[in-house]
Parts: sequence; C-alpha cells; structure tokens
Amino acid sequence: MKQLFFQLILSVSLFGLAPLAVLAVMNSSNYQIWADVISVGGGEDGLSASYYLYDTIGEGMIGRSSSTNYSSRAGFREMIRDASVNVLTLTVSANSLALGTLGVDTTSAGAHTVSLETNSATGLSVTFSGDTLTCGACSGINTISAIGATAASASAGVSQFGFNVIYNSGDSTATAQSPYDTAGWYAFNSGDEIISASSAMTAGANFDLNYIANISGAETAGNYSTTITYTATANF
Repeated sequence: MKQLFFQLILSVSLFGLAPLAVLAVMNSSNYQIWADVISVGGGEDGLSASYYLYDTIGEGMIGRSSSTNYSSRAGFREMIRDASVNVLTLTVSANSLALGTLGVDTTSAGAHTVSLETNSATGLSVTFSGDTLTCGACSGINTISAIGATAASASAGVSQFGFNVIYNSGDSTATAQSPYDTAGWYAFNSGDEIISASSAMTAGANFDLNYIANISGAETAGNYSTTITYTATANF
C-alpha cells in the first residue's frame, strides 16, 4: 500500500523598527499581569477633524525611577509610549505538527494556536514564508501542490496543501487577512500577510491556524515535510 507521511516544522521570528526589550510579567498557573496602573478613566478615541488625543484620568506618580537593581515605569502612558521599552511577542502552541498518513479518500488535518502581543500604537503585521510539502528523498512526483493565493475548500483526491487563520480569543482589533480568514477554506502563498492590527494589543490575541493536505494518488510514497516561518513586525 502506498503511504505518504506528512510533518510541518514551524518557526517564529520577530522584527521591530527599534530594539526590543524583554519585560518580566507577574504570573502563576492561574494568571498573568502584563502591566498595571491605577486610574479612573481615559481612552484612545478623543478626536475631531482638528485633533487626536490619548488621555488617561487619575494617574499619579507618572514617570521613570530606577537604581542598580531595578527599573520602574509608573503609569499607563509611561509604559505604553516609552520608546525604549517596546513589546512584541509571537508564540505558537506547537512547533511541529504530524499530519499522519494520507489516502486519496481522506483529508489530513492539523492545527495549532498563534498568540500575539504588542504595545506598538500602530499595531503589527504577521506574514509567513515557506514551501509546500515535499519529499526530498522521493523520485517522480514528490510535492503536494500549494493551494496558492485563492482560497479553496479541502477536496480529497486532489493534490493540495494550505491553511487558514481563524480568530480565537483576545483583542479583536487584530484580524485575520483574506484569503486565510474563512473557516473551511484554505490558501498557501508564501510571503502573504495573514494577521494585521492597527493599534496596540497589550491584552494579546489568539488565532487558530488550521492545516490540510490532500493527495491525488500520483505522488511517490515517502515522508513529506516543510518548514514554515511566521514573522511578526511592529512599527515602534
């Protein structure tokens, strides 16, 4: 019996227009506090045709203090606007996925979660790069066709490989980008932007990435794999 085995190796990279700093968060098995501030109001939406205003009401002791052992930046505006403390994170729930064994009558599938966070006022962009599933040791037909830039549904018996990006939870200002944003439809075009946010996401956002692979039956039996790199870019 012809058997094709599939594996994805996932990697992550971060890029900002200024150096990033690592911030320690307060956490336990039950909670995480990214930052804290005492205030009674404010917002990001004070605007008219003539001005734009970020305001916070009730902050006290705003500013920076430090010694040889610690550094403190008190107040929401101090933390989120301080250009020397830029936060950008991109994490995946699994760094590899085994898609199993395929036949012409079945669709192989796998999924993991991507989590994002940034204090950049202009948000972030997530892109991906990589190739379709390939068997380097195989002769003959040794690749699974990438679906490409036009989304398609999974179709058993057709050579295809792709994924979609579906919002799961967290800050809804981050959105999946077409053609990856529809459940049950998949695409794969290396270099595409898959997630975008136009403002800070200090509460974080989570997306499910769902992969599918199908074969036509003409492919050579063997182990098929690929490496996909996800890159988050923030404009600080």
